[in-house]
Parts: sequence; structure tokens; C-alpha cells
Amino acid sequence: MFRQSYHPVVITLLSLAAIGIGVQLITNPAAFITQILVTIGIVALILIIIKNVVMPRLMRRQASFSQQRSMSAHRAAPKKKKTASFSNKQKEKKKHISRPLVKRQSDVKLTVIEGKKNKNKKKSRALF
Repeated sequence: MFRQSYHPVVITLLSLAAIGIGVQLITNPAAFITQILVTIGIVALILIIIKNVVMPRLMRRQASFSQQRSMSAHRAAPKKKKTASFSNKQKEKKKHISRPLVKRQSDVKLTVIEGKKNKNKKKSRALF
């Protein structure tokens, strides 16, 4: 029903691996079982190292990012205004002095160079 075609190189590698495992199982089963157990042990050791060393570091880094994100969200939240005394009101008035807006200029300075354009161009006779 589900027909999948595999690349001939993949089929060749899988068939050679199956033949190698079969030959090793028939000729020396004790070494085969030992090799399988060593492979399982190495994979288990790698998984334990990843689980106990690498993942906690990643989680701490992610936690610090989430803390920074929550702190920035907390800073961006509107703050409640305290009851202003007379001196605070004067400071607020001084802060809100209107200044004329300065128009922002771009950093790129573009100039137009005027001169002869498309004049005195000799046509190449090789193109005819």
C-alpha cells in the first residue's frame, strides 16, 4: 500500500550491515553480544551526560532569558503615579518645556553631478 523507493546506496549499506551482523552472530556470538552491550552502555552514558549536564545549563540560560523578558515587561507596564507635592509639580513643569523639533537628517549625503550625458559616445563599428 505504501510504496517507498530508497536510494540504491542506502539499500546497499543496509544490506551489507545485515550481512555483517549475521556473519558475526554466526561466527562469534559472545563477541557480538559483548559489542551490543558496550554500544548500549555508551549510548546510555551519553544520554545521562546530556540529561544531567547539558540540559540543566540550557534550562538555566533559558530561565535567565525568561526572567529578563518578564523584567522588561514589568518595566514597560504603566506605573502608578504617586500623589505629587508642590515641589514635584514644579519639576514636572520644568521637564515639559517644549523645544522645537529638529528634523532628522539621513546619514547619506547624495549629490547630483551635472555634466554631459550620452554625448560624444562613439558607436562601435564592430556591433554593426
